[in-house]
Amino acid sequence: MQVGVVVFEPIANIFKLVPLNQTQWLYTILISFVPLLIMEVQKKFNEFKFGKVIYQKQEKIHTN
Repeated sequence: MQVGVVVFEPIANIFKLVPLNQTQWLYTILISFVPLLIMEVQKKFNEFKFGKVIYQKQEKIHTN
């Protein structure tokens, strides 16, 4: 939706935006991958520190 606001001219005019050039689009795309890279590094760190545990099965406790 955010890209649509920049690309779709009638909406861009409402927000007084100008079109991005190729360099600006490249920066935008590269910056958008930063959170993905951070999360992948975090997952590898957690895997190293805690071992690869995705879900731990919990035992049910029956009380009578």
